[in-house]
Amino acid sequence: MKGAALFLVLSMVVLMAQPGECIFGLIAKGIGALVRHIHRAIHGKEKLTKEQADQQQLDQQQLDQEDQAKQQLEQQQLNQEDQARQQLEQQQLDQEEQAKQQLDERSFKYQFAHRRFD
Repeated sequence: MKGAALFLVLSMVVLMAQPGECIFGLIAKGIGALVRHIHRAIHGKEKLTKEQADQQQLDQQQLDQEDQAKQQLEQQQLNQEDQARQQLEQQQLDQEEQAKQQLDERSFKYQFAHRRFD
């Protein structure tokens, strides 16, 4: 009778237990958590690698834009210097030409006056 009572009590304990409270439930939960962690680690690294690649690409584009802007600025400065030098040369040529014309006019007047008095 004691054996039958013990059997009934143990059967009631087993039947009333929750399905996840046994050792197999703990193992199943542990395996599930392990799979989730591995999945996150794999996809997290891929995501991190992709973000790093995108950031490097954006950085490279920004550097390229800065280099292009710097080159354009240098080209503009060179153009301005060339224009200033050309204007200065043109002014010098104009002054020389004007001086030559004045010299020619004086020379012509001198020759004309010299012929007149001779």
